[in-house]
Amino acid sequence: MSTSSKKHVSASFNLKIGEDVLSMEASVPEARISALELLPVFQKLTNQSVAHSIELTERKGKKISCRAGCGACCKQPVPVTLLEAEHINRLVKKMPEKQQQVIRDRFAHHLKTVTDAGLRDELENIANLDTGQKHRLAKEYFALGLDCPFLENQSCGIYQDRPLECREFLVTSDPRFCAELDPGGIEHVEQPLSMASALRKLSLDSQNTGGRGWILMIFALELAKSGRMRFKKKWGKEWLETFIRHLVGK
Repeated sequence: MSTSSKKHVSASFNLKIGEDVLSMEASVPEARISALELLPVFQKLTNQSVAHSIELTERKGKKISCRAGCGACCKQPVPVTLLEAEHINRLVKKMPEKQQQVIRDRFAHHLKTVTDAGLRDELENIANLDTGQKHRLAKEYFALGLDCPFLENQSCGIYQDRPLECREFLVTSDPRFCAELDPGGIEHVEQPLSMASALRKLSLDSQNTGGRGWILMIFALELAKSGRMRFKKKWGKEWLETFIRHLVGK
């Protein structure tokens, strides 16, 4: 049975951000489901949170530099939760055969490139490394010049389904600093609510196999193909409540 054919229950909640109160609403299936089925809900909540962060930024007199057609940040390694990895796998499977093959070839090229560069083992285990090691690996990956497999004409080919990490990555600095991966020049937009972080924790909760809550996007199709991802089922409302607890740190 598809999610759309199930009865839904609506939930509303308020989140205090500094002096502001952000009111949010969500509709979740009144059924036992995997957290994967709620990914559209988490995407929508992230959009709301990011919109508020943009408003806060503009109140300070700053402007967002990110624009359609600017793929300056799209050579960076993108963390995705295992929920998002499976979602990406399903997106690719639904593409027309010719487009699907182009995307799969890009993923395969990326894996070969990082393997030839001697980075694969570390990149596969990046979730278990310390912050310094992650930053070093990110720089080494960036130096390989690998565009995101979904980048088309410097725009995201899966924009509506892009990972939460991508949704929350916004800057007010000149795009050239992103293109050069210059940490001294990049001015990030602060996200008081880290939806991506909450989803990583929820993803860890959602697995039957244990292990990590996230991987790098370039491994998504390979992991999905292995059949090692198994997700628990709970009531939709339970998943939403767990996500909110992770979001607010409770």
